[in-house]
Amino acid sequence: MRNKADIPYVFFLPWKEHKRLSELLERSGAHETIKPGDFVAVKMHFGEAGGDGFIQPSFTRPVLKMIRRRKGGAFLTDTNTIYRGPRNNAVTHLQVAANHGFTQTSLQTPVIIADGLRGDDYKEIEVGGTHFKRVKIAKAISHADVILTLSHFKGHLLTGFGGVIKNLGMGCGARLGKFEMHSAAAPTVKAKLCIGCGACVARCAHGALTVENRKVRFNPSLCTGCGECVLVCDTGALSMTWSEKTQAVQERLVEYAAGALKDKRAFHINFVNHVTPNCDCWGEKEKPLLPDIGIFASRDPVALDQASLDAVIKKGGDVFGQVHPGIDGTVQLKHAERMGLGVRRYQLVSV
Repeated sequence: MRNKADIPYVFFLPWKEHKRLSELLERSGAHETIKPGDFVAVKMHFGEAGGDGFIQPSFTRPVLKMIRRRKGGAFLTDTNTIYRGPRNNAVTHLQVAANHGFTQTSLQTPVIIADGLRGDDYKEIEVGGTHFKRVKIAKAISHADVILTLSHFKGHLLTGFGGVIKNLGMGCGARLGKFEMHSAAAPTVKAKLCIGCGACVARCAHGALTVENRKVRFNPSLCTGCGECVLVCDTGALSMTWSEKTQAVQERLVEYAAGALKDKRAFHINFVNHVTPNCDCWGEKEKPLLPDIGIFASRDPVALDQASLDAVIKKGGDVFGQVHPGIDGTVQLKHAERMGLGVRRYQLVSV
């Protein structure tokens, strides 16, 4: 939905009014995206084992009710990870989802891991990007008629922040696609800060790290750039430094987002609450960076992320820059605008 000046609307519901989510859906025209008989991929993150940084199942109910009312066939979905953990295959991924309350019984909606049992079920889609001509999108998502994203807006090690664009890009890529997106990044190693604890070695799924003589050793040829080792390092021996490489990661995930959206009707919702320093893949509870803000909704994913980012900065300042210094998250917004995913201008409408 755009106004006469062709500026997209972003609808905003304050967090204290979150029980009015159904009204937000109605006012924003989310229901207009869905036609009878549509398969609707409700793309979200089911949370990592041990973490609490994910959208709670109760918030899916008004969305799923709206889809049923429009006679659409909804399914909740996410894709497998490339790092070592329970979400790197569909069997244990679904177990994590069930433990967090995402089940067909509780929500009357199927839960599907979109890239299959081992994460190798995908469709190649042409995007004509700077980095990719074709991208590998999880097959269940690629076959849907509509994609409706529910994204938790939070910080991220590689992209500064993560919202709908990251949910569409990194979140809709099959495992091989995730390797492609991450391959431009690698950690910086400061051996003098290493205490030889081995936490990074245990976390690395690709054998890129070893500990010798109580110091970390890094083999860049085996690294996928996923950043998991940086998250578990408490001493600062491993870090992601802003560079052309991490800029490329942001641009790559935008091109995957373009593939996820190609030839689809779509609508997007950002939950800007419990804004954590790191992404929902982090398997530990984290203290929020600032008070809860609210829920934002729009047809335009670029405007939606820009509005969410602006609200965070207005409320708490440059909190993402403080926890991930040197990472310019607006790179993804600029490249998304270049790729035609949307525009950064918007008109905010309070509900």
